[in-house]
Amino acid sequence: MRIIRGSSEAEVVAAFLRGELDSPRYGERIRELLPAAGLGESALLAPELADAEANTLRARVLEEHRAWLRREGLFNGFPEDVDWSLVGLVPEEVLSILYIDWDWWLDISGGTRRPVDAAARIRAGEVLGARMEEDELIAARLSSDDPPPELIVASTPDLSRLVAVEGHVRLTAYALFPAYLAAELPVYLGTSEHMSGWALF
Repeated sequence: MRIIRGSSEAEVVAAFLRGELDSPRYGERIRELLPAAGLGESALLAPELADAEANTLRARVLEEHRAWLRREGLFNGFPEDVDWSLVGLVPEEVLSILYIDWDWWLDISGGTRRPVDAAARIRAGEVLGARMEEDELIAARLSSDDPPPELIVASTPDLSRLVAVEGHVRLTAYALFPAYLAAELPVYLGTSEHMSGWALF
């Protein structure tokens, strides 16, 4: 792991919403919430992180979408004292990121939460509804002029395990088609002494 630079909660909130904007499942919801908050898509695609008001509005959008401020649902127990940075991970490190402790991701990985195990089960036809051609399109974007948004992961300071916060579908695509991974993948990393209290860690 290589530390590229420091980051901030405001930057990661924008990155999370950018990832959801890109999602076939959640994109429509984000596009509904943005104008209601007085924001356009540019607030996610090219966020002005020095604009405190815009940062507050993005946090409110994530609150409406995922109960971010209340720390419920996906963020149940997620600590407040997180140190954020942008790091570079080699392919082996990317593929060692764990899914969240959530039924669907447990099911497709056979209980291990490991994307490589999910990929093996998908290749074996054991995951109903999996569409490898769509996953390859996602992975192939890594080598294009329009790469997918950065993954967001969380850990304790000892980095004993990395758990995906946002980007599970992309992570699965990378495990299915690892040849598209470059020598280093930029990823947002949040660490806290209290991360083990996150319900999905």
